[in-house]
Amino acid sequence: MLTKRVLLLTHNPLSDANSNGRTLKNFFSPEDAGQLAQIFISGGSPDFSACSRFFRVTDGEVLRAFIKRTPAGREILDEEQSVAGGVSSAKKRKKTPITMLLRDFFWNRRGWRRRVDAWIDEVAPEAVLLQAGDSPFMYRWAVRISKERRIPLVIYNSEDYYFKSYDYTRSRGFAHLFYPFFWRRLKRAVRSALSVACMSVYISEDLKRTYDAEFSRPSEYIYTATEVAPAAENTAEGVFSYLGNLGIDRHKSLVKIAEALSRIDSEYKLDVYGKMPNNEVERAFSECPAIRYRGLVDYATVCRVMGESTLLFHAESFEEFYRKDIRHGFSTKIADSLASGSCFVIFAPAELSCTKYLAENECACVISEEADLEPKLREVIENKELRAALIERAKAVAQENHNAEKNCAKMARILNEI
Repeated sequence: MLTKRVLLLTHNPLSDANSNGRTLKNFFSPEDAGQLAQIFISGGSPDFSACSRFFRVTDGEVLRAFIKRTPAGREILDEEQSVAGGVSSAKKRKKTPITMLLRDFFWNRRGWRRRVDAWIDEVAPEAVLLQAGDSPFMYRWAVRISKERRIPLVIYNSEDYYFKSYDYTRSRGFAHLFYPFFWRRLKRAVRSALSVACMSVYISEDLKRTYDAEFSRPSEYIYTATEVAPAAENTAEGVFSYLGNLGIDRHKSLVKIAEALSRIDSEYKLDVYGKMPNNEVERAFSECPAIRYRGLVDYATVCRVMGESTLLFHAESFEEFYRKDIRHGFSTKIADSLASGSCFVIFAPAELSCTKYLAENECACVISEEADLEPKLREVIENKELRAALIERAKAVAQENHNAEKNCAKMARILNEI
């Protein structure tokens, strides 16, 4: 159990509604809520059962504060107030090196901070936990809180932005020219924060090794936790499901999976759940008779569908840019999928962290070449013993590496002992 008062500094609030919020939320038990306070800057409504106090500051508030010379942000006291603030429905802006540099400029001004600084004084944290991303100002902010209040800094990191020398925003023209400036700014902020941090916690052992090779700093890894419990017995036949993000060209791999299933049996369909990102994906799905698009569903439905599937799929793009860009990616749904009691199948390049992890632990049907897609699917569909073995191994790996109680205890130990 957490004994220190911990301030969380994050992009998204603790919540089951988005992957970042759910990942961090699952590192704390309900008993820890009274010890937690969170500052978040965008996206979604917080879960008030997971944390005692929330403070939100948005980009728009910081910009208005710069113009009007007024403080920004406010404490969020209830669900209604959070929704009224417009965060959950805010339109996402295109990320470019120019917009990121401009954003960093405004957030680094001092005038907007008075209200949030007073709130932090009220909270009186004994440690600060930063959820790392690609915003340089967040690293500087965490360092400032740590130094001014003389409290330890811990960084939770699930990203490899520090190593992305290429323009991962895929900007063109004039905006693209500014990427080297933004990347250097981000690297300086990361280096400074890591030099101050007492501990860095990484989402996977693979990402930990990558950062450890660059920085000689204390570090541990904690895989994403899950509280999903497998159904007593999964007897589903012919139910094939994908649940999750449909962006970053995953839809192309999903279409290939659906077509392979259709070749095995013309009655087979791939049920796809998730938010439709754009017209291109919608068109690709409508042109594939073997895909049934089921739309976006809540987390409870996600868990139910996972447990009622014959095969539960994860897919990544095989295009060169994404092979590089998501090299260290570790989908938050992997933990839920392994614990679901359904046979997990991944169709993704072999060099990705998640693919290597599943292959090394022999807990999923791993398909890393398109030529192997149909024969491997046919084998795992027709061989019930193979499916049963993979399911048992997956549940064992989930218990060992993704158990919520164990991972909460590990995070609490790190924060309590620093």
